[in-house]
Amino acid sequence: MYLLTSFLLIATLHFSLAAQGCVSQSCSPSKAQADIVFLIDTSSSLGEANFPLVQQFLYNLAADLTLGSGTDHSQLAFITFSQDAKTYGTLTQGNSLSAVNSTIASLTRGGYALREITKALKAEETIVTSANGLRTKSKKLLVAILADTFTGEEPDHNNLLTNIRGKYDALLSIGIGTNAIQFAYTDITYFSGIAGDTFFITGADQLDFARLWVERNACPTYHAPTTYVPTTIAPTQPPGVTCTLANLKYDIYLILDISNVMSTADFNALKSAVTSFVYQYSIDNGNTQVALIAVSADPQNYYTGFHVGERKSNVLTAISMLTQEPSNGQSLDLAFKVADAAYFQSYANLSNMQLVVYITGNTNFDKDPTSTISSLKSKYGLNIVTVQFTTAADKTKLQSISGGSSCTIDATTSDLRSSLPKTLEQLTCSKSFC
Repeated sequence: MYLLTSFLLIATLHFSLAAQGCVSQSCSPSKAQADIVFLIDTSSSLGEANFPLVQQFLYNLAADLTLGSGTDHSQLAFITFSQDAKTYGTLTQGNSLSAVNSTIASLTRGGYALREITKALKAEETIVTSANGLRTKSKKLLVAILADTFTGEEPDHNNLLTNIRGKYDALLSIGIGTNAIQFAYTDITYFSGIAGDTFFITGADQLDFARLWVERNACPTYHAPTTYVPTTIAPTQPPGVTCTLANLKYDIYLILDISNVMSTADFNALKSAVTSFVYQYSIDNGNTQVALIAVSADPQNYYTGFHVGERKSNVLTAISMLTQEPSNGQSLDLAFKVADAAYFQSYANLSNMQLVVYITGNTNFDKDPTSTISSLKSKYGLNIVTVQFTTAADKTKLQSISGGSSCTIDATTSDLRSSLPKTLEQLTCSKSFC
């Protein structure tokens, strides 16, 4: 609740800037000479009801500008993204009001629970060029409308975002809704580069405030102040944890049961506990890195950017996307072999302490994993903690994997689950592994 309150305070600060813009715009929008490209998140997080409100925001902004290719004229281009990116013409094709209104009307929702912004950036590279209307003397803005954390490849993989940033006077981000405020603050400010170029609103019905803010930034000599919001908000770690978690240097490998042995309620409780656990660590600066492997009949390795520019938002998004499989299988032996090939061989001999956390309600192993685990533990110096999340998991089997009763945690009741994140965090402080 403290974090959500803090984020809402950030949003309130941005509201005040927009209100000031309403009475003291640096120029009339009709006299702005700007090339503005919109990247629009059309994922399920935006919501079907909000999509027409985003379109209305674009209609209103286009009406305020004078569209054309001459002096004091602006041009608009649009890219939508969810599972894939879609372009809707070039800046040259977006320099008349009739053409722009027609384009806005043609925008379509992706509707997937994916926000592949890197695909949108690659599309931007293709259509936003001088040959397609990008002008040397115009104010150049890239405006992202975002409703949640990014998924897929890192935006700055191979310096993609850095190179695109060099084309524009500013990258502006508009975060819409509680998911953007509570979970995607880091992603959204990372995209813009500075917190002052982000604008959070609690709902799409408040987009008129954002419209005034974008129009103000379209003025030739105006760029918003950038010092009023810190780039990150440090999480408050639980009382009683005896070290500063943000200072720890760990490689944490989460192996999580996604079989159907657990009830839906238990599975959601598992995801919530894991989210609370990893949230406390300093991931964005590389101190701690988190890998995620889900396991049922087969293991699934989830992309988080492990040791290649990983950000906390990637990890939280991956956890949120976990879904149960219609199988009671548990291929833990193969999951450890996947972890070895994907991670241990490359990273386990580096300086970070190695920790595997296996959380399960199912020990119906297709193959006894103890020999494989013992070999990997010896080879790489792995520390292993197991968590019995339901009574269907055999505690004796879990203790044989972790190496002892003190490294197998009981989380079979609501009270025990509520303390699980703190218990795991304190283990990383004490380093009292088996």
